[in-house]
Amino acid sequence: MIAFDTDVLTAILLGNSAFVERAAAIPVREQAVPVIVIEEIMRGRLNVIRQAEAGRANVSIAHAQVTRRRYCRYFSRSLTLN
Repeated sequence: MIAFDTDVLTAILLGNSAFVERAAAIPVREQAVPVIVIEEIMRGRLNVIRQAEAGRANVSIAHAQVTRRRYCRYFSRSLTLN
């Protein structure tokens, strides 16, 4: 089993081709995400949404929300390690 850390999973979620290709070589049933990684990434996403709502982010509120939903879908399909 391979557990992705926050930096690696962030690179995958952002579409970094080198990380995406390496992850694709690992069977899905052998990929896992520690719950702390999910918490760190979602905390960051929620912070971006708050910044967008305050007009201090480099992205729109709509884009921040779409990204949050995409991450939630990814996590719902991932094996989570407690």
